[in-house]
Amino acid sequence: MRKEFLFNVDKHRILVVNTWIRGMKLYVDGDLRDHDSSFLPSGKTALLSASLGDIGILEINPRSSLLSVELDAYLICENVKDHIFSSRQRLSLKKRRIVE
Repeated sequence: MRKEFLFNVDKHRILVVNTWIRGMKLYVDGDLRDHDSSFLPSGKTALLSASLGDIGILEINPRSSLLSVELDAYLICENVKDHIFSSRQRLSLKKRRIVE
């Protein structure tokens, strides 16, 4: 089973692809930046991360159950961690504006 999550952070196009066999991969502007092959991630720690230059560091926290994978994305800049994307809940307009 393959699941893709696509969102933008500033001018960067972020793609996270999850497959049962090959694990999870993080692409920034089409370039593979990180990968992880954990079978059932808890969502408590970041399994994928990538530097976005002056914008900050992107961290991906996947959550998994036996039937579905969801994820949250955080942008860390100057020791401030902002929740910028969630595949399972709607974020406030203020948080969505951070990435636009």
